[in-house]
Amino acid sequence: MRKKQLKVVRLIEPEMCLECRFAQMASVEMKDGSVQRMVHCKRLDCDNWDYASAESAKGIYSDPAA
Repeated sequence: MRKKQLKVVRLIEPEMCLECRFAQMASVEMKDGSVQRMVHCKRLDCDNWDYASAESAKGIYSDPAA
C-alpha cells in the first residue's frame, strides 16, 4: 500500500467546507511537532484549495463526532 502524503493547504472560501459531506474537523500534527485544528477533506480534488502555500504535515487525528 502506498504511504499517504499529507499536505496543508489554504482554503479559498472556508465557509464552503462547513456543510460539505467530505469535510470533517481534525487535529493535524505539523512537521515541527505543533498540533493545530483544521478541516480534513476526503475529496482530494477540491476547487476550494490554494496549493501555493502547501506544506507537509506529519499526521492527522480525526475528531470523533465533530
